[in-house]
Amino acid sequence: MIDSVEFLGVSQRTERNVTLKILYMLVFLGMTIIYPTESMMEFPNMNYLPQDDWFELRMMGTKVGYTHVNITSAEHEGLEIIQVRSEMRINLKRSGLGIELERTKVVHMDKKFQPLHFITHSNESGEEKRVEGQVQDGQIFIRTSLSGDVSEDRKPIPEDAIFEDSLGLIARERGLKVGNTYELNVFNLELFRSIPTRVTVTREDTVNYDGQTIPVIVVDYNLDIMGGIRSTEWVGKDGTTYKMEMSSLGIGMELVRTDREQALGEVGEVDVILEYRILPRGSSPVRGSYFKARVMLNEGDIRKAIMQTDDQSLILDANDARKGILEINRSPVSTGPNTLPIHDTEASEFLKSTVYVQADDPAIQQKSKEIIGEDTDAWEVAQKICRWVYANITDKNLKVGFGSAKQTLQSLEGDCTEHTVLFTALARAAGIPTRIVAGLVYQGEAFYYHFWPEVKVGRWVQMEPTLGQTQADATHIQLAGGHLESESVLEFGEGVLRTLNQLQIETIESH
Repeated sequence: MIDSVEFLGVSQRTERNVTLKILYMLVFLGMTIIYPTESMMEFPNMNYLPQDDWFELRMMGTKVGYTHVNITSAEHEGLEIIQVRSEMRINLKRSGLGIELERTKVVHMDKKFQPLHFITHSNESGEEKRVEGQVQDGQIFIRTSLSGDVSEDRKPIPEDAIFEDSLGLIARERGLKVGNTYELNVFNLELFRSIPTRVTVTREDTVNYDGQTIPVIVVDYNLDIMGGIRSTEWVGKDGTTYKMEMSSLGIGMELVRTDREQALGEVGEVDVILEYRILPRGSSPVRGSYFKARVMLNEGDIRKAIMQTDDQSLILDANDARKGILEINRSPVSTGPNTLPIHDTEASEFLKSTVYVQADDPAIQQKSKEIIGEDTDAWEVAQKICRWVYANITDKNLKVGFGSAKQTLQSLEGDCTEHTVLFTALARAAGIPTRIVAGLVYQGEAFYYHFWPEVKVGRWVQMEPTLGQTQADATHIQLAGGHLESESVLEFGEGVLRTLNQLQIETIESH
């Protein structure tokens, strides 16, 4: 265990960036612009194009960035198509510290809204990440470039799937009459899978824009994912989008129509991390081997937010699915007989190299060998790697959005995500199945969102390279979700999203 002064200093520079990363990815999932058109009856001839729109991005009522959308006709492989180009930038300032995240996306659709092709560029890793996809014969072929490495993949895409960029266009084509409901199959370019989506025209309303009161129609878009993500759009009767809002999952984000000058103007001061921290009730938890607490969601099923593992159990309240008793018990880890490399069929996927965890990179492989030397005991090797990562990432900062292992080995800087992806790559290179988990950790006076790894050394053991703990203490609460084996942080952020501004924790016992 490291001393408390150092622990607090590290935590303030590291865990707090996790929420930014999850929110950043969520913006692209749930705040898709419902691109405006003037007359959907004329759409097949695309007479209304080009269309150019600017929006302020607000979080908790404060401007934190902008979105720019341009729709035009174009040509793709000899076909006349629709091209939608969107740009989003988020710039969050916190007590003099800030992080700027941006992304551009270009999608191509035919005149029947069928997906054809897309390209995205983003900087969440601190380097440009480029993803390109081509739809062909019921498959979408994906090529990802990051840190000089290229990976290729393919995913099935249903015949009736649409890109999210055409969601509003189709809704308008089918009619914006109050009471209308449509079921659509939306292929999301963050998760690379289809999401059933219900479109409901709910009511008529008015908005204030440029000194005028504008009559609008309110449309709800419900994405069947992570317990339901709902976006609401206020659209004028001429097809102009004036506002979009996402209020589900405890997050208050909105896009508000404006002009270019206002959109590109200064952003406000906002500390979303302090907003989303969880102050526990009862006594302050002790960072030891045992933690027991009452947990409750304001709404939803607590079992869908908190993982149950060998170390972590959840007893549901018999009368209320929102409530439960959480118990975390970290038992000691024994050395041997787990020698390297570990052969475990069920955990073999956690030895692979991925876009962010480049376990097969020559520099990663070489560094792993240097760290472990001749040692073959899996737990001893995992501890060596943990200590090395903690000691050698000396510049613990918030500069990088989501750095890869290769990038982090070169820079030796970053926060908990960079510590975790580097540890994971080095451990996998050594032959230890390792995966990344998301959750909460107690520090100072509150629980903050955090990433850390766990290794398979006979059983799964959670480790803590960011804070210098070879075995993570019992105040690490693992939340529900998958593990970071693909492109998107959202792949394993479900528990985070279900608990933002929703979870209450009351300490019962800790030691």
